Amino acid sequence: MNIVFIPGWGMKGEIFASLAYSLSDLGTVSFVEWEGIETVSFFHERAKQALHARSVLIGWSLGSLVALEMAHENPELVSHLVLIGGTSRFVMAEGYDAGWHPRIVERMKKQLQRHPGETIHAFLASLLAEEENADLSDYFHRDRTKELLIGLDYLLTADARSLLPEIHVPMLLIHGERDAICPPDASRYIAARARAATLALLSNTGHVPFVTKTDECAQLIQWFVGEKDDR
Repeated sequence: MNIVFIPGWGMKGEIFASLAYSLSDLGTVSFVEWEGIETVSFFHERAKQALHARSVLIGWSLGSLVALEMAHENPELVSHLVLIGGTSRFVMAEGYDAGWHPRIVERMKKQLQRHPGETIHAFLASLLAEEENADLSDYFHRDRTKELLIGLDYLLTADARSLLPEIHVPMLLIHGERDAICPPDASRYIAARARAATLALLSNTGHVPFVTKTDECAQLIQWFVGEKDDR
């Protein structure tokens, strides 16, 4: 079994290290990396390059949008889909409130160019719930402002909502109830529209449950992969 991890905005694949180790008995593990991103289409293309064999896809945050695109486009290559802190659209739209207002993302782009250190520090702090403690700074691409801006443009434009009813791959949604980046309603929206989705909400948990509650996430994924038919 192949397991492919797709990270979130600005993050290195290494952030999945603990979860990947916990799942290593299931098969071969690989990570999509975001270095060298030149346009918003590169996120799709980079993930597609990594999906060269039938795999379990684990997408987090921005990576969940990419994972949904991959599962829709290449269902024969995706046996199971796991979305952690996931969303089918990052920003609000008409009839869709489970996201950020686009103006906030545009403001973040300006702040990132003017005060990159402060902006990144604030973002990393927002990944954790009040009760959680983890140092995530080493996993972030601090020195790639241009690529970070492209990532925010991707989050402004990516929209996988219309794909959800057409995705038949078994799907597990793991979401922290105190996620300040992607609200839990984003996963509830997916669960209500996808054909084969299971939603697991974790209490007192923010946007990185695979870091702060690694064992619980690993157990959910092991159950999911073991219980769901390999289609």
